[in-house]
Amino acid sequence: MPAPTIKIAVVGPLASGKSSFINFATETRESFTETYIPTVPVRIIEYEAPSTTRGRSETWNVHIFDCSGDTKFEHTWPAMSYKLNGTIFVYDPDDKKHAEELNLWYNNFVEKPNLTEKCCLLVASRKNQDEEDGRSGHEAKLSTLFSDIPRITFNGKADEIETIKQTFVDFLKKVIVETSRGQEQDERFK
Repeated sequence: MPAPTIKIAVVGPLASGKSSFINFATETRESFTETYIPTVPVRIIEYEAPSTTRGRSETWNVHIFDCSGDTKFEHTWPAMSYKLNGTIFVYDPDDKKHAEELNLWYNNFVEKPNLTEKCCLLVASRKNQDEEDGRSGHEAKLSTLFSDIPRITFNGKADEIETIKQTFVDFLKKVIVETSRGQEQDERFK
């Protein structure tokens, strides 16, 4: 029997740090690259996650869709959100436009695929690592759509890598549990 699979989308505004976050979380890379290279229109990362569900240990295949933040690729979003199990939102909390744009991403990657907030994660990606506490003091206000979604801050510092990885693993566990519940319900109604 093939390993079960979950599909995760990493979404958010252009140049918000989506690829950097997922590179750190999946241990693909442990430092920032010097130059910005936009994702066009999606990068798919395959990742394995061990989990214990329904009383048995198994490895889940995780397909991570690192989506471009460029809205010119909006026509590809229905395909990317098809059979989606979880969404990670990445944005710059000091950019008011990013905070406003997240509503569009929420609509397409939570509401349309009918996800629960339990299967979402919000990542405040702070680009200015040189500030003493990583804050500018002018954090943009998010809409109430995001009030029930767990939030972490990411700035790419070496001392936070383990926390980022653990947060990502915990997120995957929640998504796997919710996906398993959904599969069990589907099996009952066959």
